[in-house]
Amino acid sequence: MLNELLHTNLTLGKVAAVCGATLPAGLDGDASCGRVLTQAVYVKPGDVVISAGWYFDQRIIPPALEKGAALVICSAKAAQQYPDPRVTAVDDPQEAVRRFQRWCAEGCRAKRIAITGSVGKTTTTGLINSVLTKCYPTLTHHTMANSHGAILRNVQKLRPNHQYWVQEVGGVQPGYIESTAKFLCPDAVVLTNIGESHLNLYKTKEGILRDKASLERYAKPDAVVIINSDDEMLRSASYTHRVITCSYADPAADYHAEDVRTELDGVVFTAVCKDGERCEIRLHLYGEHNVYNALSAVAVCRWAGVPLEKIARLMADYHPDGMRQNMIHVGGYNLLVDTFNAEPKTVLLSAQTLEKLPVPEGGRRIFATGHIDKLGEHSPEMHAHLGHDLAKLQLDQVLFYAGDSRYAYDAMVADGCTNALMFTDRGELDDWLRRNVTRQDVVFFKSGQFEAALAKTVDHVFGTSFQNEQQFNNGDPVTTPDGFKLRLRMDGIAEVEGYTGAAADVVIPATYGEHTVIRISPEAFKRNKTMTSVVIPDTVVSIGEEAFYSCSHLTSLRLPAGLKIVGKNAFNYCRSLKTLNIPEGAIHLDRHAFYDCKRLEIVTIPASVGFIGEEAFGTTVQRSRKVHFHCVPGSVAAEMAAHLPPPRPLSQVVEGKVRRVAKVVTKKLAGQ
Repeated sequence: MLNELLHTNLTLGKVAAVCGATLPAGLDGDASCGRVLTQAVYVKPGDVVISAGWYFDQRIIPPALEKGAALVICSAKAAQQYPDPRVTAVDDPQEAVRRFQRWCAEGCRAKRIAITGSVGKTTTTGLINSVLTKCYPTLTHHTMANSHGAILRNVQKLRPNHQYWVQEVGGVQPGYIESTAKFLCPDAVVLTNIGESHLNLYKTKEGILRDKASLERYAKPDAVVIINSDDEMLRSASYTHRVITCSYADPAADYHAEDVRTELDGVVFTAVCKDGERCEIRLHLYGEHNVYNALSAVAVCRWAGVPLEKIARLMADYHPDGMRQNMIHVGGYNLLVDTFNAEPKTVLLSAQTLEKLPVPEGGRRIFATGHIDKLGEHSPEMHAHLGHDLAKLQLDQVLFYAGDSRYAYDAMVADGCTNALMFTDRGELDDWLRRNVTRQDVVFFKSGQFEAALAKTVDHVFGTSFQNEQQFNNGDPVTTPDGFKLRLRMDGIAEVEGYTGAAADVVIPATYGEHTVIRISPEAFKRNKTMTSVVIPDTVVSIGEEAFYSCSHLTSLRLPAGLKIVGKNAFNYCRSLKTLNIPEGAIHLDRHAFYDCKRLEIVTIPASVGFIGEEAFGTTVQRSRKVHFHCVPGSVAAEMAAHLPPPRPLSQVVEGKVRRVAKVVTKKLAGQ
């Protein structure tokens, strides 16, 4: 059966038969069902869930049933614990998953590319995707979709027209990857490196290697394995397939790099192939260790038949996002955010990257890191060793937060460093950053997403939303009695996603139960024609893109005291607004934030605003008879307003002095 038909006609009876399960007597085998899943967090009514043993049954079965799962397949022991008419048992739930995966892939001829390693696998996957998706019909996935559950969801998207399937594979415990390898049987395997992530369960690096290398052991007979030959464990390992080697500098490797350098926009190097072909590669990635990721991607794409020059051109368009290697400029501040995962080696590489980055005149290199998760019983010694290594670098400030990072801090102090600070309270860390970071500094945040979780600190201080990228943080949607559509996320955070009410005077709630409303999501109130006034609670720190776009009857706007960011087009075409008071502490007004608000008469912008995007007030000035900009001399707002030559007579007020002004132009602080 072709894959398209297979997925549009999925029934409970078919799923049970494919998985080797007996359908409970009370269920209709012809009843349609949704997706087949292994993680309860993604369940919707009508889905089928297999509790495969990768997570505790109590974390899967009860919430799946509560969310309306039509069928749950599990072990006999679990079925006895949860006697429900929708629960059925099989001898081996993991084999049930593989049977369903194989069935989904029937009739599909896509070559399968599997990428794994302790670190670098997500970046390598992204670089491969940036090329293959532009050259062939390719099945891929969003970042971090590398678990058993994610791979199961991905295979249900596989179609006969796909020529390649690019799949990142993550591991957390012995046998985890091998269970996937038995089904995946890849045509190409990429092994990035063997590090120290998840030593708490793997116990040894040899255990990590064995699990990750299982992708090669179960690969198709004519498959290739692409390795980082500078990694001692990978170089010394035995393989049963053809090996393609990638090295930073070894000319004997199949691929190596020359002329490696760090520029303002990222790493640049020349990729040299063993057959003599070479080409310059430009990456929007920071850290020369990304050369390994890029060379592995080059090897995969050339194996797939893509010319080297085309690979280089397409890779140049790749930009990381979310919590991984993401250089952002918000409110004029320069931040490099890499807070999804960490191990001692990657923390050191990140600090070395910062050491080489250019900074604006008068700026400092500030490195913020913290407790490294899942290192096991040797965590204190590993943190201490990292601290001694960090002590050798030329960094202006090193900030440590939480847990065993105390040992890294102590090591730096023991080595005579005076540039290290230790924080055990997140609020104190946040306050230090607010008081001390300037717009000439470059701040690199490097951590995992659990104990240190520096994404939270970035969000607290700068109003960003990196916390939304945390695993299993999709959140739960709710609608309040007065029509506010909220999404409740981890850490007690709520976001306003929409509004179904009809009130003219809208007061957005500050809390919902134990959750605090801190963001207005993109398009939340877009084109609302009944709202004439809105009060946004002081808890809100960011207003998303087009959140109030074309709310044409909005005459009164009360912005929150805690506001940091106003997104692109947030109040575009709010043509009834007359006054605008940006609160002290706001830092970022994005492109077209208040575009064509033609009735504005008074705009107050504090000195805290460090970035005003392109035409943030575009055509507002031209269409209004008079606009008074109240701002502080020398501020970004004052510089913007000073460059407004009018098509009509207008005024600007700067500490009581009136000037004639007109067209808006973007102004950034020097060095951004």
